[in-house]
Amino acid sequence: MPTRSDIIHCEMCGRPMRRRDANIVYIEGARLVLCPQCYARVARHAVKAEVRREVERLRRPSQPAVLGRRQRNRSRRQGVRLDNYEVVEDYAQRVRRARERLGWTQRALAEAVREGENVIKRIEAGRLRPTIDLAMRLEKVLGVKLLEPVVDTESSLSSAAPKVPGPNELTLGDIVSIRKRKEGK
Repeated sequence: MPTRSDIIHCEMCGRPMRRRDANIVYIEGARLVLCPQCYARVARHAVKAEVRREVERLRRPSQPAVLGRRQRNRSRRQGVRLDNYEVVEDYAQRVRRARERLGWTQRALAEAVREGENVIKRIEAGRLRPTIDLAMRLEKVLGVKLLEPVVDTESSLSSAAPKVPGPNELTLGDIVSIRKRKEGK
């Protein structure tokens, strides 16, 4: 049973609550003790405002923060082939470090790239490899490199030099000479 000293009041709505359920937030430099309901409401607005400020800060005329549908379609028309890229192996560490460098929460990043918070959590844990589209959005928002061109070693080697048969492989010339020997006998 909570004691009298364990009960405090929300500084926003005045609702009584246990001290352990209280959340402390700083709004414009003022320290407030809030109940969970007020905290959820304030945190949601604070995250949206933070994301708005950061996206506006990152947007520059030459480099939009997030590619819109028109811009993605335009990049496809201009010859950027998305299937020629793949996500780097250490994508999880790069995303986490870049987000922490900006001082963002996972929720703030999720809203900036228009994805769910769980998607960001799974990407940072390495359990989900982002799609090429999502990786492009993360690159723009975080300012990191997540995509690299696909290098197909087998096709580049086979197109560069003709295949030379090994000692145990037959060529067409070998087959012709075998047939000629059989016909001659």
